[in-house]
Amino acid sequence: MSREKITHERRHIGFRLEILDELLNSNKRRSYNDLLEALNKKLEDNEEIAISERTLKYDIGYLINEKLAPIHRPDKKDPHIYYTEKFSLKNIPIDEDDIASMKKAIAILKKVTDLKLNSELDGIITKLENKIHTNVADNKIIIAFEEHTQAKGKEYFDEIFSAIHERSTLKIVYQPFGKDEREWTVHPYMLKEFRNRWFLFARVRDNRYVSTLSLDRIKGKIKNSSAPFIENDLFDPETYFNNLIGVSFPEDQQQPQNIIIKVYPELVNYIKTKPIHKNQTIIKEYKNGAIEICVCLFINYELKSLLLSYGAGIEVITPLSLREEMKNLFEQGRKLYEVKQ
Repeated sequence: MSREKITHERRHIGFRLEILDELLNSNKRRSYNDLLEALNKKLEDNEEIAISERTLKYDIGYLINEKLAPIHRPDKKDPHIYYTEKFSLKNIPIDEDDIASMKKAIAILKKVTDLKLNSELDGIITKLENKIHTNVADNKIIIAFEEHTQAKGKEYFDEIFSAIHERSTLKIVYQPFGKDEREWTVHPYMLKEFRNRWFLFARVRDNRYVSTLSLDRIKGKIKNSSAPFIENDLFDPETYFNNLIGVSFPEDQQQPQNIIIKVYPELVNYIKTKPIHKNQTIIKEYKNGAIEICVCLFINYELKSLLLSYGAGIEVITPLSLREEMKNLFEQGRKLYEVKQ
């Protein structure tokens, strides 16, 4: 399946149309040249690339044909271009594609945030289906999300996301850590972010197990494959991470384990308000304020890294194998800070 290349001009058409809408709504009537000059000045003021007269005419045609804008085009009697009646892009109905895109975005928002989106959402979507109207008094920030550094591999996200949605098979060149590059046919099923890295859960070739691929290990361009797409019968995305921290499943464990952890008083409020995992339960409370908690998880690298981050504020009680491993990790770390003679 071929994918149309998105040019710079296509990518920025929305911003240009907003400016055109403003210029065509003004009382000042302009010729094509005057309109182009005014548009390019506003684009350059916003550090955008100026456009040609051909692109302007394309945008005007788009407004007329796609948005049904009542635009007077220059003729011998009137060499100006303007709206012939009251009109604004801010007040027109949005089309089905826009509605579908918004619903997709809302579905993603439900998955990746803790925002409580409820039944009022349907009412909001209904209003958006009727019209879009922007009436923002100022540009003050009233909500700030955590800003991540830009991880390598993010340039592949959109294409892989589309392939998952379209159930398309891909051909990628992948280089695992410490190994040579190899070309794989991949059947993509799910994307997941962890610690500012994106991971793809997929079937490689016709394997009968899930492969976890880090997007920053993909080399070169992703290609479309002619191989038939194999549907996901390997895992359930809704439950796959119920007993897992991070993205790596330990090959030697068939079932998650109950892990008992003692939390000392200085960390109790933190662990209560920000649980180690969503299945965390308190099983014992001490008179000095300490507690014991239980989490049912697979024991992997990411879990051990998280437990190490709490330092002396927690103590693994069982299983004994994990307790011993944590003890050894702390001992190795302690040795790094010994005074060297």
